[in-house]
Order: sequence, then structure tokens, then C-alpha cells
Amino acid sequence: MRTLGKLTTTALIALTAAGLTATTAAAAPDPGTRRHDPSPSRTHLAKPDPRLTAQTKKAGTAAAFTQANCYRDVNDNAILPWYGAPVSASQPVAVSASEGTFGQEFIGDAHIYPENVQVVNSAVFVRVHTGWGAPLNICLHYVG
Repeated sequence: MRTLGKLTTTALIALTAAGLTATTAAAAPDPGTRRHDPSPSRTHLAKPDPRLTAQTKKAGTAAAFTQANCYRDVNDNAILPWYGAPVSASQPVAVSASEGTFGQEFIGDAHIYPENVQVVNSAVFVRVHTGWGAPLNICLHYVG
């Protein structure tokens, strides 16, 4: 039953990687165009400020994970928690949503998607939009 969830997550990772590759290739400058060479001080300003960039550098912190959690009777705009997640506060986590239960996910008439994601130490909270007047069974897929 969990194979389908892992397959879906693997496909999400592959599509994300392909999108990043395509974006990088599309953003590459044309070799025929002339670009201004910035001074060393401008180069320094272009680097990310480590005080503003969330990067996990602690030993023992999860570098990569995938997880699928299913919830029953979810109403529109519900906040769904995942306690015990291998995450640190502000760690990047991607979340997708689908209708169904483990091994029986499907695309129905409801428009299901995560609206907001909050990552705190050992937990991820997701506000889910269903646009449906009745409770639905929802599965969330996490990649981080």
C-alpha cells in the first residue's frame, strides 16, 4: 500500500529536479551578449546573508526525507499537523495534497491543495484547501 505513496513522492522529486534544471538552462545568459562585470563590493552584496537564510548545518539533522500522511474527515481550511517530523524550524519542506486514503488516492471533483505550510522543531503544520462543503479524506505528501 505504501509503494504508491513512495512512487508519487519519487515522481514529485523527479519533476522538481527537472523543473530546476529547465529553469537554470532557460536563465543562462546568451554567450553573445555582453554583461557588466560587477566590482568586488557588488559581488559581496549579491551573496545571501547567512543571518537571513535558513540553512541547517547541525549534525544529526535530517538532510532528506519523504513522508505520506492521510487524514480522515478533513474540512476546508483545516490545519493538519505532523508531529515527530524530522525537521528544524524554518527548514524547507514541500507539501502536496490529494484526495483519498493510503493506496487509494485519486483526483476527484474537489480542488485540494496546501495553502500554507509552517515548519517548527519536530512538526509541520499544513492548512489544506478542499473547496468542498463536506469533510473529505486527504493525503499529504512531504519532501524535505
